[in-house]
Amino acid sequence: MYSSDSILEAWKRAGGKCECKRWTHSHNVARCGKELVWENRGKAGDGRWEARRSNNPGTDTPNNYEILCSECYKLALYGC
Repeated sequence: MYSSDSILEAWKRAGGKCECKRWTHSHNVARCGKELVWENRGKAGDGRWEARRSNNPGTDTPNNYEILCSECYKLALYGC
């Protein structure tokens, strides 16, 4: 279960921007940095995004979530 408190803290850490740094997404060292909109989590429209569990699936802390734009999220789900 995703904790809304942990996701909110991860959102604050991300500064409302995509945190993806995957070289397979052509970001290399710099973050994607796409501007996101809090209200558009899991929705359509500009600034849509999702929180993705990273590191340790059983741990619910802000550091265990990545804030990703919808494009990076989809690519990450497919292992790209």
